[in-house]
Amino acid sequence: GVYENLGLVRDSLRRKLEAGKDSAYMSKQLASIWTDAPIKLDLKELDVAHCQPQDVLDVLQKLEFRSLVRQLPEVMQLPDNAEAPNITSAAFKPGKNHIIDSAAKLAKLQLPSSQPIYVHSRAAGKHGRQPSWLILSTNGSDVYSLNLTKLDAQAVVEHLTKLDSLVGYDVKSSLKLLIELGCTRLPSVSHDVLIGAFLINSLRREQSLSQLAEVDLGYQGASLDELDDQELIVRAPDIMAVIKALHLQQSEVIQAIPKLNKLATAVEWPVIPVLARMEHTGMQLDVDYLKRFAVEIDDSISDLEQQIYGHANREFNIASPSQLATILFDELNLPTAGIKKGKTGYSTAASELLKLRAAHPIIDLISQYREVSKLKSTYVDTLPKQVDDQSRVHTTFSLTVAQTGRLSSSDPNLQNIPVRTELGKRIRTAFVAGPGKLLVSADYSQFELRIAAALSGDQGMVEAFNSGADIHTQTAAAIYGIKSEEVTKQQRYSAKAVNFGIMYGQGPHGLSVGTGMLFGEAKEFIDKYFQIRPGLKAYIDLLREQAKTDGYVETLLGRRRPTPDVHSANFAVREAAYRAAVNMPLQGTAADLMKLAMTEVDKQLEPLNARQLLQIHDSILVECAAADAQKVENILVDVMENIYKLSVKLVVDTTSGSDWGKL
Repeated sequence: GVYENLGLVRDSLRRKLEAGKDSAYMSKQLASIWTDAPIKLDLKELDVAHCQPQDVLDVLQKLEFRSLVRQLPEVMQLPDNAEAPNITSAAFKPGKNHIIDSAAKLAKLQLPSSQPIYVHSRAAGKHGRQPSWLILSTNGSDVYSLNLTKLDAQAVVEHLTKLDSLVGYDVKSSLKLLIELGCTRLPSVSHDVLIGAFLINSLRREQSLSQLAEVDLGYQGASLDELDDQELIVRAPDIMAVIKALHLQQSEVIQAIPKLNKLATAVEWPVIPVLARMEHTGMQLDVDYLKRFAVEIDDSISDLEQQIYGHANREFNIASPSQLATILFDELNLPTAGIKKGKTGYSTAASELLKLRAAHPIIDLISQYREVSKLKSTYVDTLPKQVDDQSRVHTTFSLTVAQTGRLSSSDPNLQNIPVRTELGKRIRTAFVAGPGKLLVSADYSQFELRIAAALSGDQGMVEAFNSGADIHTQTAAAIYGIKSEEVTKQQRYSAKAVNFGIMYGQGPHGLSVGTGMLFGEAKEFIDKYFQIRPGLKAYIDLLREQAKTDGYVETLLGRRRPTPDVHSANFAVREAAYRAAVNMPLQGTAADLMKLAMTEVDKQLEPLNARQLLQIHDSILVECAAADAQKVENILVDVMENIYKLSVKLVVDTTSGSDWGKL
């Protein structure tokens, strides 16, 4: 009865209902269950006693109903002795497991050095600490399980030095275990089935070994993950056979796409040992400094609380969205126009409070309170609990989280510490160089923007970068039709917002929110921007078309991202997919080039006994002897600026200091 009573609805909602009437009725139709389908009921045909379990399984797997596969009634399940579907007997033959738990057995172990070795491992501690089992196989069938708790580490290392390359699932974990055992020369990585699956389809959610085995191989065995030591050894032949089958399957797919194959062999596999060393090395933390800072930050939080309570005229739980909404919208009567409203009331999310910044001073105080509280709980309170016995913190870098190929950091996330705030600087100050050492940082200048210029071939951008001009000032001057020296700070800021925002598909609304422009002004600004950047506009249009027609976009080096959602009937989903399609080749190319640089830097730093510690998107952080700091800076600049020949010159800035906060 909604449309029969529009006169009773408030004006703003009525206008939306009137404008969306066709969509509303279509949605109602789509949501209705049709009970008059012209199908004759045949109970005999519905008798599941005569179903074909294999056909049921094939359909459910094709449609990705993975939970239903595990919940099928017995009559629809394959018998226990059925061969795992989709795994040919040649590719999947669990072999005999040879337990190596004595010096005598280890002495008899013969590992060929001329072929890749399948590997899987287990350590009781993080990052390879307290190694317990190392499982090796020369062909995916004959399995050798080394009980590292009963073997001499040096004797094991002597065997491992013969290894040339490894194949496995999450090989980085095994490499960290080898480092812990004392391996100074790590084998190369020939293939990693975790990363291989991601390279083939970066949108897939299945990443555990069990999930890959089930979805890609049809393996219906018990779980291959989260096993205790006894289960691990019992299942070792199955694990190695699954890794081999995945390796063979993925290699066939990757090798069929030459650029993707080159990306894997030149970028992804070589950077894995680099990341293993970085994670195992960790970064020294000044725990006492953080404890002192925790007291200071508690005082800051208390001050902010009192200021907020003063504006609210009473105390309340600032962290409670409902209590905060009551204060802001019921008691302080802040405007609600344009503020999202849910079932529990008006939203107090950061994006919504941003709209109210000019309405009341309490808004900025709440934003500060949230930032300080989050950083305290995430870093100041937590980091001291995450150090090892050498006061070093070890992050984990993942190659299979960001669909652009960017590295992500977790546990703890050291890439998310704010760069431009004083609070972020204070937290970074806690990360220090060891005695007699310095930290050196090398940062690409406007990395993704330079890549956008190179990939698009926009002549104006290319010339601006190669001449050393300020790209933002030059852009503003061209848009406003003035000389570079006449560009104001605000005009440059607007141009900078568009230069960077355009890579993320930013439209007039985003620009108006970010710069304070009116919507019409922002739209006109973007229109003028594309008039002076025709090459970039053509490139963006090309990416949108490729996403639609080819079903994927790719980086300069061949990393692909599928783009199925550009065909979505939902406008918001479709446009988000297009924005991702435009951004991925730019950010992904930057990520690929950074990995190439990290691998080459690792080789050149080795004679100096210097170590890469962190990679923060466009920058690399190295720890080295103080006397070698200048040499390290020179290596970083030379490698990073010349890692790949582009039409645009890459520029790297370096700094050094005793702690991260000084960089």
